Amino acid sequence: MKKRTIIAKKIILIIPAIFLALTISTILPACSPPKLTFENIVISSEIEKATNNPLNEKTEFDINDRHIYATINYSGVKGEDSWRFKWTNIDTGEIMLDKGDHYNREYREQYFKGILESDIYPINETSIIMPGNYKVEFYHNEELIKNNNFKVNKPHINILEVSLADQIDENYAPVNTAQKFNSNETVYACVKADYQITGNFLKALWKSDTGELLSETKTDLIIDYYSPSYITFTFQWNTGLIPAGSYKVEIYLNDSLYGTFDFEVTGSDTVTFSKENNYTNKDFGFSLTLPDDWTYVENKIEGEVSLKISPPSADIPVILLFKAVNPEPYLPYKDFANRDSQSFARQNSWTFSESIENNMVLKNGIPYKEYYYRYADKDNNSWTMVYSFIENEDKLYLFIGAAAESNEEFAQAAYTGILDYLVFD
Repeated sequence: MKKRTIIAKKIILIIPAIFLALTISTILPACSPPKLTFENIVISSEIEKATNNPLNEKTEFDINDRHIYATINYSGVKGEDSWRFKWTNIDTGEIMLDKGDHYNREYREQYFKGILESDIYPINETSIIMPGNYKVEFYHNEELIKNNNFKVNKPHINILEVSLADQIDENYAPVNTAQKFNSNETVYACVKADYQITGNFLKALWKSDTGELLSETKTDLIIDYYSPSYITFTFQWNTGLIPAGSYKVEIYLNDSLYGTFDFEVTGSDTVTFSKENNYTNKDFGFSLTLPDDWTYVENKIEGEVSLKISPPSADIPVILLFKAVNPEPYLPYKDFANRDSQSFARQNSWTFSESIENNMVLKNGIPYKEYYYRYADKDNNSWTMVYSFIENEDKLYLFIGAAAESNEEFAQAAYTGILDYLVFD
């Protein structure tokens, strides 16, 4: 069976922070130049607004922290002196913020003491301060005076919910949730996580109702996303149609079982001919009706027209080709059918099983020859090919079909239905 994992590629925009710097200062007596002193930079998550004194000092934060403050206590500076805070992401080398000013532009010759404060915070509720290692440097008159480091930790990933669906949107979120599926549908297990963090993995085990393991898919998270997003697993059968029955999928986060989710698969939708899905070709004197919601691609060359006819879902391996041609290149019909089916089998590494030749009659009374072939693929799945050679006046109408055994009833209904609706001018 086919197994795929889809990881949401929605890039989360991280806006580092807004810069703010305030100084609360006091003029020192001017009788003699005071001693110039700077205490260490203090990193904290809060400050006392009236004084700039740091509160809740720490050097490790998480992405839910909405402010990170850097404060420094100074004394003996002149108003005309300059200060500057520089914030750097050590991991990337990126300078996050680099701004400064004079201590007091109004009283340039006076001496001051106080606490200078700088802080960063996300610009809105959907942005964060990026996890990583940081340093804060403080400069006085462009001379590095103090520095301190802090860290913003990566969060732990949690699964928020798991939904089964038969359709997903461009962000891999479920559009139609379901617990029952047709056998020609894809089953999506949409895992919503609060974050995607490198070093973690998710795993889906698809099982029958008896516990037989049918498919296992593991997805390593290799990019960090700091917003809820979807990782989607898919369940399909190798030969297109999932056998009817009861199934379940187990979802794991780092080998810890999050939950088991049951679903049922019923038989595929029946083939119907109620929507007048018609095709007419006056040059070759025929018309036919296709099954509802089936499509075709027409190809015309001199003396020939062909229709590649496809079922509603690309996941169903049914191949139908209808051709109106001059008969000479295809004679004798049996030899052509043998050669063509053998060539197709070689391309797909199939092994021949049996062939049958039938004399058939259309509903309109025209007789035709049918050549039927059965092959086995490398996984021992059975495949059927059929060639119908229909002559009318001086034209040959060749209808070729190929389908997996699990889809044979579905394909046969479409194939015979198209022949039943074939009309010649």
